[in-house]
Amino acid sequence: DQRLRVTMAPSSGGGSFTVLLFPSETPATVARVLRLVRERFYNGKVFQRVEPNFVVQGGGPDANEYVGDVTFMRDELTWRTHARGTLGISARGRDTGDGQWFINLVDNPLLDHEFTIFGRIDGGQPVAERILEGDRIAHVDVVEDR
Repeated sequence: DQRLRVTMAPSSGGGSFTVLLFPSETPATVARVLRLVRERFYNGKVFQRVEPNFVVQGGGPDANEYVGDVTFMRDELTWRTHARGTLGISARGRDTGDGQWFINLVDNPLLDHEFTIFGRIDGGQPVAERILEGDRIAHVDVVEDR
């Protein structure tokens, strides 16, 4: 099992949450997210979009939803549903994901089969659910075992 630990900046309330990744379902997406984590891409980035009872989104440079990693990635759509606590890759159409994430705050079946789901929160969900617009990620780390 591979997990990420997302630690929020003290100015954003601190705390951390862990994300269980789905490499067997979305191998290319998980590989890219792991590469970005190891390159410290997400460290210091903000969650620039908070839609109560829907999603929080962030992880890109310039604190906007239109800038992420340099190249787009192909969608990896599965039968998994956008349940509360799952993480998806933000996109602006087919095959336009760029490494930014969104966290489903509620079950969002309207997003099913439209966005890649690459993991789910498996610890610290209250930390993720209290994220406010402008909250900053201190760092994201790969957690090899639990």
